[in-house]
Amino acid sequence: MAHTPNLLVIFDPMSSISKSLAPYSPLDADIAFNPQPWGRLIQTQEQLFDTNALIQISDRLRLEFHGGHAPNRVMPEIAQQDWATDLLDRYADGHIGYDLPCLLSADRSARGRIMMCAQDPLRSTDAAKLTVGTFFGIDNNKYRVSRHYGMMWQFIRRCVLAGHDVWVTDAIKIFAGKGVAQRDLPLRELSRSVIEDEVAAFAPDRIVTFGKLAQETMASIRGRHALISLKHPTAHGQRGSFKDRVGIYMEAVFGGDHPRNG
Repeated sequence: MAHTPNLLVIFDPMSSISKSLAPYSPLDADIAFNPQPWGRLIQTQEQLFDTNALIQISDRLRLEFHGGHAPNRVMPEIAQQDWATDLLDRYADGHIGYDLPCLLSADRSARGRIMMCAQDPLRSTDAAKLTVGTFFGIDNNKYRVSRHYGMMWQFIRRCVLAGHDVWVTDAIKIFAGKGVAQRDLPLRELSRSVIEDEVAAFAPDRIVTFGKLAQETMASIRGRHALISLKHPTAHGQRGSFKDRVGIYMEAVFGGDHPRNG
């Protein structure tokens, strides 16, 4: 999938409002964040939200992915008017989490497609709003260079630069408290329908899961793909340092002759 990167600009709040926006060197400029066909693939989320709202959020996250997060940055939110299901209404008085499925690619022809699937969009605040994050916080450069978040990003980068487009998502689409979405049968069935749509639309060659719940959810999803189950990067009993685990993950996905670039 070939892409021509756009020149990105950011506003320096310390400068005069009358000054022109200045160009800067994009972060991870060799990785394309939500390029086409992401706009088509995100329609898989239409049972949950108005996809126009998701497209607007993606545009913001793309700028932040390449430009960094501003100080005191607030997470994107999805207003209740853009919810496409009333199954979320009962949780509107608390905090609801959702991670935007993202496509990572590069300026090259794709040799394969990998879907990476975490458990759920965990949140730790009680504020009454629905916030949007990303798989292991990949929109935030500070997370991309941290310990286990950074290890996950290096794993994604190596897959992308080895020629594989990568779709990152969650098995359970909504977080409204620990175990809530799993106990709410209609919401759980809706979540399953959405992840099935993602698999059908992206048609991955490999699905890589992190954690038991993600593995169990994806094991029953039909498709012409290999299913590879990996431990969560913070799980106990893993071998190797965080740095070494990138190679361990690559070997699990690609075998002993795995690509070593990136």
